[in-house]
Amino acid sequence: MKRMIPYKKLFLASTILIVLITLPLIGSVGASLEMWSQTYGGTSSDAAEALVQTSDGGYALAGYTGSLENVYYDFWLVKTDAYGNVEWNQTYGGASHDCAHSLVETSDGGYAIAGFTKSFGAGGYDFWLVKTDANGIPEFPSWIILPLFLIATASTIVVRKRISIPAFAKIYNSLHKRY
Repeated sequence: MKRMIPYKKLFLASTILIVLITLPLIGSVGASLEMWSQTYGGTSSDAAEALVQTSDGGYALAGYTGSLENVYYDFWLVKTDAYGNVEWNQTYGGASHDCAHSLVETSDGGYAIAGFTKSFGAGGYDFWLVKTDANGIPEFPSWIILPLFLIATASTIVVRKRISIPAFAKIYNSLHKRY
């Protein structure tokens, strides 16, 4: 019968001891890599399609939701702090499916969200770009705001001054002259 040399026993015992000591440490190191975890959504289908880290250290997520106000999907923008706590969220959409697939933070601190819409456009599914301010409020293009402003102003003049329709038409035409 062969005898084991004492230093081999010592080496084997040391190796087993090191493995037994380091296994719990390896497990705790792996667990500490996850700093936090959050879920967002409701009782229906909700999905994030895009994520950006924002200039304030938080995150903005864009995707779609079927859980909130509409039976169809709407664009969904969620802004969180650095720990994933929701600061605000906003939906955008119409009477049919609208899904966001891309997101960027713009130089003014707002967001540009791109995806598709079946609620707006020429019919079927169309591209849709929504520009928001830093709080997720949509910023309408000036070509939408100016006519609405002119109509509201002209309506106020008609009601207050009781301007006749031909006089209103003259004011409207003078504002839309082509040079």
